[in-house]
Amino acid sequence: MSTQPDDAISDTIQIALTLDSTYAMPAAVTLRSIAENVQGPVTIHVYDCGLLEEEKKKIEGSMPERPDFDLHFMTLPPDGLGIKLGAAWARVDMMKTLPFNRVLYLDADVLVRKDLRELWHTDLRGHALGVVPDPWMPAGHDGVRVPRGQYFNSGVLLIDLVEVRPTIPALEKLCCRMKGTTPFRDQDPLNVHFRGHSMPLSDKWNAIGYGSILSDEEIARRFSEEAKDPAIVHFIGAAHPPALYVLSVPEYNPPSTKPWGYVGARGHPYAEEWWDMLDKTAWRGYRETSEYKETCERAKMKTWKMAEEEFERRIGLR
Repeated sequence: MSTQPDDAISDTIQIALTLDSTYAMPAAVTLRSIAENVQGPVTIHVYDCGLLEEEKKKIEGSMPERPDFDLHFMTLPPDGLGIKLGAAWARVDMMKTLPFNRVLYLDADVLVRKDLRELWHTDLRGHALGVVPDPWMPAGHDGVRVPRGQYFNSGVLLIDLVEVRPTIPALEKLCCRMKGTTPFRDQDPLNVHFRGHSMPLSDKWNAIGYGSILSDEEIARRFSEEAKDPAIVHFIGAAHPPALYVLSVPEYNPPSTKPWGYVGARGHPYAEEWWDMLDKTAWRGYRETSEYKETCERAKMKTWKMAEEEFERRIGLR
């Protein structure tokens, strides 16, 4: 991997997340895993999209004592997309408001397993973004088509803010126009807007899809050797997936879900690492609590009820 000289990029890694209460607990895992594995100065910028004060305190309490590790909660701009369109669109506000030359954006459902300094110093060669192509949708989908291998997952973005800032007004307009028209919210307009302006990175920086049980041939086709021991694991899929989706996938091939949901990321090789990291946060022991078990049971009953209603609708009983 090509890297820039140390004097070309700040030695302090600037990392940004955008989250609401739904992702307070998993974000604590993401942040703690950064603190555990990244050497040298790190500054975290958490864009508050509706966190409770108690949740912010628990996130702060999940961080180890490190003089070179700073955590800041950021307020959304009142005229930004996060306010207008919802929390999922706050990434654009982050790009617009952070006063740095470069930032590493991470989704709150990732687990950092290795140092990120190599990634941070990657030479983007004039591109606006460093991205990991999506191994499951290499050419996009019916809503967004791109040249094969260029559709990227937006859970990990290395962003050159100097390149991005002048394009923000056009990106904001595109997001407003595309909202509700494609399935992957801001990921789709980001792919459209930055087509031809993003540089592919190794899939070890955003390893997705490990919840599936694949043949050796399929693994070799979709993933690189580096991704077999990834630096960043991304738990894609829903926390509490619809029952119809769970029933639609083969029993031998577990659905892609998150560790803290009622399915529990069954079959995922890094799910237990996620739980181990959670036990280093202010949510330690959550897996054994009645709150967790009751949350999963309620979610399971809700999705089963929805499946029952859909079944009755399809056979004409509703």
